[in-house]
Amino acid sequence: MIKFATGFCGPGGSTVAISTLINLFNDNGLDACLYGGGNPWNGIDCKFDTINNINLQPEDIFIYHYMAIQNRMNCKKQILSCHETVVFPIKNVSGINYDEVHFVSEAQKEFQDVGGTVIPNPIRSFTKADKTGKKVAGVIGSIDPNKRVEESIQRALNDGFTDIRIYGNLTDPNYFRARVLPLMSDNVTYRGVASNMDKVYSELTHVYHSPKLESFNLLQFECKEAGVEYVGNEGNDTKAEHWDNDKILEAWKKLLT
Repeated sequence: MIKFATGFCGPGGSTVAISTLINLFNDNGLDACLYGGGNPWNGIDCKFDTINNINLQPEDIFIYHYMAIQNRMNCKKQILSCHETVVFPIKNVSGINYDEVHFVSEAQKEFQDVGGTVIPNPIRSFTKADKTGKKVAGVIGSIDPNKRVEESIQRALNDGFTDIRIYGNLTDPNYFRARVLPLMSDNVTYRGVASNMDKVYSELTHVYHSPKLESFNLLQFECKEAGVEYVGNEGNDTKAEHWDNDKILEAWKKLLT
């Protein structure tokens, strides 16, 4: 069995990507489960259990994310799946133990500067809704200095949008109060954390995104899948590729053996 443990199962791109991957495994005959601590985000739609129930066996493939595991676990293979850059620099994690490392883009692998295999994230499917009505801009993602939410809002305002909707986890409340809250108005509204992104994308015509640094930029590929215009900036050059599910699955099968 494939047992995937994560140190973070709250709202965010890595959680979405991992949940989508677990579903891809299970839909193709690879028994897999995601394990996490605490109360999982309701946006997780894959097979899930608490990390206390992981119960590794010698025949299991153990994949872990955003955790500093220093022991060789009781498993067939131990893989570190890294979705981060500055918040989880592998070289700075003393004694971390793995057989293989998985990265989501070439730029991220270059940043981490350790050996590993690049397999892009799978992308969820979305319904392409009719976009002939009023133009509506979205700003999606964690609300913190790296995402530069205030820059996305200002760019959308400069482009004439009168309906700008912000979705994301308040990962830095001080930043939100200082840089984002002053821009709130009848035209710029915070909509909280969304778990039904199909509905969100169906109501948007454009998404503005202004990150300093991205590992994969899941948002850009989701917008393309949902038929929403993506308005990015220079921080989006991740050298990331979008593979179809068959290619992703075959690459993972090779890494798992």
